[in-house]
Parts: sequence; structure tokens; C-alpha cells
Amino acid sequence: MKSNKLLPLFVTSLLPLVGCDNPDKIIVVGATPSPHAEILNSQVVQKYIKEQGFKLKIKVYQDYVTPNKALNDGGIDANYFQHIPYLQEEIETKGYNISAVAKIHYEPLNLYSKNEVISYTNAKISIVNDVSNVTRAFELLKVFEIIDSYDVTNFNAQHPVYTTTNNVTIQCIDPGLLHHKVEDGELAVIPGNYALTAWGGTKATDYRVLGETEAVAGQKSNIIASRSNDINSEKINVLVGALAQASLGQFIQDSYGPTVVYSFTDIR
Repeated sequence: MKSNKLLPLFVTSLLPLVGCDNPDKIIVVGATPSPHAEILNSQVVQKYIKEQGFKLKIKVYQDYVTPNKALNDGGIDANYFQHIPYLQEEIETKGYNISAVAKIHYEPLNLYSKNEVISYTNAKISIVNDVSNVTRAFELLKVFEIIDSYDVTNFNAQHPVYTTTNNVTIQCIDPGLLHHKVEDGELAVIPGNYALTAWGGTKATDYRVLGETEAVAGQKSNIIASRSNDINSEKINVLVGALAQASLGQFIQDSYGPTVVYSFTDIR
């Protein structure tokens, strides 16, 4: 998920409601567009839910504030757009009575290059300039010994603090511009959602050099959340069942390559 909370709100419905439908058999899920709403709207998910005698309605949100409010207020049955740290912050600051139900996927940071032969000596590497992801980017480079150490205390994007024996130069730029550095022949560490938007799954697969492990990126797995009193309701059980299918994992791998990784875990 992206951390920007200031995007304009625009709500749409991918599947319109039929007036005579029984509301007890309609599961309304709020989601951000990609990949969340796309995953929910996949044939794998839709077919399963239909077979259980339910319909899935997807409300697509372009911001990251409204989905939790809508869930807490009863406007939707569940949402799918956030990771647990963000949900916990929302609960602590706004007092929402909502809970995490299941982890579905994570979006790892990967190092990308279009070059077949890669040398880290004297390399120029671009990473994100936002505080929420810069530590992950530096840690990825450190784990693979591309840099020796880093310090994000009092982080300044204009003057990142790190040490390297490879004479690596690191610059921190807007994440939406990172893919241009790769196209220009340089290296860049890019969050999964930005790589997906820029290239799609196939090209991202071709450009990927290395990436975060599940142990790291999985800490920010995107989740299904519901109202706390409903985590074991029939609607939520059907939704979780649809998202627990192994075939959904294959769909995600085929559709998004290394930018989105299936990580289903029921955490109720």
C-alpha cells in the first residue's frame, strides 16, 4: 500500500447491486484499485463466492482513510488495502472496532536493472525518498552487502547517510520516478506497487535482480480486515475461503510477477 493519505476520494463499484438481491448474501468489500480490487475481481475469487451462494460487491477507493471509516461505520463488510502496522495506527488514533482477519499478499522492495551484467562497484543506485520505505531500501542493500551500513536517524533525502567499500552512490528520489533510472541503465530499489504501475508483472520479472525475503516484506502483508464482532461471520468465512485458494496464489504470480507475492495466512 502507498502511504499518501491525501489522494482525492473517488468511489466506484466494479459489480453493481441488483435491487432484488438478498443483502445477507452480498459481501461488500472496500479495496484500493491495484492489485487489491483486481485480485477480488479475479475469476478465481468470484467463482468461489458464487459457488457458496453469495455475491461479491467491490467498492474501490482512491484514498487510504475512507476504507476503515466505512468499515467501522457499517458501510462495507470488509476491506483490503492495508498492512497491520497501518491498521494498528488507525485503531489507536481513531478508536475503530475493527480487526485483522487474514494476510493475503505483500509487495516487496526489489532491486531492478535492465542490464544483463551488473557490477556494484561505482554503481549509482536510486531508492525511495519517503521515510516509511527508506529503511527497507537501505536494509536490502546492506543484506546483500552492496553497502556496509546506514543511518536513518534524522533522515534527510538530500544527504542520505551510509558507508560503502564499493564506492556506491545512492540518491533518494520520488518513488514514482525510480523506474526511469532503470530505463536509463542505472540500478533502483523500487516498492512493488510502483514497479507494477510502471511496468506490469512481466517486465518487472525481467528487470528484477534481487529482493526482500518474506521474513522482511511479509511483516507488511496486506490484509483483509472486518469489524471485530464479525471476524467469524458467514460472510467473512466465505471471503476468507475464496482468498485461501492455492489457485489464487498462481493467479497473483502469473499476473504480477515479483511485484506482488501471495502470502495467505488466517490470523483470526
